[in-house]
Amino acid sequence: MNMAARYRKKDNIAGRIIAGESFLVPVCGTPAEMEKIFVMNPMADFVWQRLDGRQTLETILAAILENFAVEPEQALADMADLISQLLENGLIEEAA
Repeated sequence: MNMAARYRKKDNIAGRIIAGESFLVPVCGTPAEMEKIFVMNPMADFVWQRLDGRQTLETILAAILENFAVEPEQALADMADLISQLLENGLIEEAA
């Protein structure tokens, strides 16, 4: 994983908090895409909020380590998995 990479949320995804849980909801696309709703745990939501195209993954990882009681290796693995899933599902894109 390139820790200097910067990612941004795609415009067709809305983040919502319902009953204390964080969700990602597609707001446009094909009917199949719009049926996908993603539930995020607190760390995933924390990362999602920082995917603004300006912060590097390295900066986001440092923020995770400051805000969550997690070992660096686990935080890196969890963040890498999340970024991979977000990319695979077309929810984020690499910022230029």
